[in-house]
Amino acid sequence: MGVPFVGEALKFLKDPFAFQLARTRQHGNVWKTRILGDTIVFFAGPKAFEFFMDEANFTRENGSPKFMQAILHADAVPFLDGDRHKKRKRLLLAAFTQDALASYLPGMTRIFERFANTWAAGGEQTIGGDLSQLGFDVADMLFAAADPDTSNTTTAGDFSTMIKGTFSPPVNLPFTAYGKAIKARDRLRVYIKDAVATKDGAGTALGYLKAARGPGGEQLTPQELEIELLHFYFAAHGGLTAAITWLLVVLGQHPDLAARLRAEADQVLGDGAPTLAQVKQLANARAVSREVLRAYPIAPTTFIGVAKKDLEWGGYAIRAGWKGAGAIWATLQDGTTFQDPTKFDDARLDDRNLGNLPHGAFVPQGGGPVDGHRCAGEALIQMAMPAFLGWFTKHYDLAFPAQDVTPAGQGLGPLPRSGVRVAITKRR
Repeated sequence: MGVPFVGEALKFLKDPFAFQLARTRQHGNVWKTRILGDTIVFFAGPKAFEFFMDEANFTRENGSPKFMQAILHADAVPFLDGDRHKKRKRLLLAAFTQDALASYLPGMTRIFERFANTWAAGGEQTIGGDLSQLGFDVADMLFAAADPDTSNTTTAGDFSTMIKGTFSPPVNLPFTAYGKAIKARDRLRVYIKDAVATKDGAGTALGYLKAARGPGGEQLTPQELEIELLHFYFAAHGGLTAAITWLLVVLGQHPDLAARLRAEADQVLGDGAPTLAQVKQLANARAVSREVLRAYPIAPTTFIGVAKKDLEWGGYAIRAGWKGAGAIWATLQDGTTFQDPTKFDDARLDDRNLGNLPHGAFVPQGGGPVDGHRCAGEALIQMAMPAFLGWFTKHYDLAFPAQDVTPAGQGLGPLPRSGVRVAITKRR
């Protein structure tokens, strides 16, 4: 349980992926610890994960620590529950419909191409910093209707500062990582507020969210929109950066797989931006993308909930008021569900195998019903990854020198320690 009050917070914040996996292997699929005064029960594996995600057992209200709520805003949808959550979530899902996703692909492809052409002109180089900027640029285009042909490096730096500080000791002083994150958050709120006030956002998530209406005509207020856009930036920036990074690592380490993906892309894609209909035909790219989400650390845990009543699972008593979290990473690495889980298997999660998995097994962005606490942007990342994979392999070659691709410990989307050393050339 760790030291008094602090508990095991420092170990968790330093590397939540390694922390939860080690504890799960030591104690089993349900175990508890103490973090900043709270007793928190972690649930790993499909059955335990589903138990936590059941809204009859846990509420998200007042679950996450105050320092996390301070970063994103206590009224953001991850911290809501009940009718307020469902109404807000219904409106937010308007940004992730099929029509919305289809409209995002041209702008996303322009961003991919801008970075890939720069890499192709630069010879062998380390591109970790560029990948972080690419992830931000996609989020910036989607959520602030930013120009996909330029990079806002200043605001991207603020987001990196905010994410870093979120997984640091929550000491709000000017010189601490958390204190710097709060200052960065304040600047980001101003940036997002301006985008909401001045842009219609046509063809972007901002536009779809502005136009979203509920069955009774309800809509997001400007303040609600600003709150949720910051939350979406937070999730998308780290998630997209890590997902695309590990796709490149997989292509570099498995040239035979890259050749098969290229053959599929040549058959399906045209010369321009992929369409959503084309992306849906990239079955191999889709399977590889899922396996990347399973095999590489991107999101460590769900947001935290609070037990609504005294509970029991698997012979363990969980008291009302104790907190809980779904251990995403430990569930994706569960050896009873996934044979040899540390091995990357490009066919493991093809459409047929995915359909045979138990509920709560493949949960890279959380589980449960779509209108519950499942990540609203799940459809976005599972569209963006095969789109990038098909488009990239069709147009570029990748050489991947030997390097240390061990994930660097951090809280959201840790990247390889090497910084990602590549040599990219245009395909002839």
